[in-house]
Amino acid sequence: MKTLAHKNVAITGAASGIGKKMALRFARQQANLALIDIDETRLANTATELTTFAIRIQTYRCDVSHRNQIEQIADRIKKDFNLIDILINNAGVVTGKPMLDTRFEDLKKSLDVNLMAVIWMTKQFLPAMIAAKAGHIVNIASAAGLIGIPGMVDYCASKFGVVGFSEALRLEMKKFGYDGVKVSCICPSFIATGMFAGVKPPRFNPWLDPDRVATEIIRTILRERAYLKVPFIVKLIPFSRCLPTPLLDRFGKLMGLDRVMDNFRGH
Repeated sequence: MKTLAHKNVAITGAASGIGKKMALRFARQQANLALIDIDETRLANTATELTTFAIRIQTYRCDVSHRNQIEQIADRIKKDFNLIDILINNAGVVTGKPMLDTRFEDLKKSLDVNLMAVIWMTKQFLPAMIAAKAGHIVNIASAAGLIGIPGMVDYCASKFGVVGFSEALRLEMKKFGYDGVKVSCICPSFIATGMFAGVKPPRFNPWLDPDRVATEIIRTILRERAYLKVPFIVKLIPFSRCLPTPLLDRFGKLMGLDRVMDNFRGH
């Protein structure tokens, strides 16, 4: 993709955090924005901040854990924008509890928001992208979708799912000749947005600056890359799978993965 100007971009979880940061960068590139979030007040504030860039912005309140709301909002966006060029599945939640302390409702919420919403939102916009022979699906996963972390069982399960979904979808687009539709999977370590307040990042994994991550995501889209893994050490995780499991577990402990969530507070 050579330019973002006049492209129609839909972003879930756009009211705050990395979603808001991405919206700002798209706005600076003169893209049109369909901003989706459950927090209507913060979403409106975000839209107001972006109007100084004189682009088209529409906001949509949606709880993406509900299939019917996803379908209704997608229909409205299609009517308002006709075609979405870039869909960014960014909305996410984290429970931050050990498995034995996690309620069924929390488990379901994590999977519904972090995984099922990604799949079902993609389902709404993919046919039009295929028909247009162009489009880009961008799924915000996590380094926790590449390696397990104690205290993040439900989160890891959902993000592993996003990574697998993204890869399979990318390969399907190639298999069936839909090469114009690109799929990118974003796997950052901990971003300093407040979502993971209290966390102690593993060694060699400093807190990531949200502005920098947003910039890297935009660059990934423009270059049509399949993956973004930051910081650099996240790129090494797939290679660590070659280690025997006991050695891999020991390596994780040396990195501090077993203590990451000990003092988790969240928002």
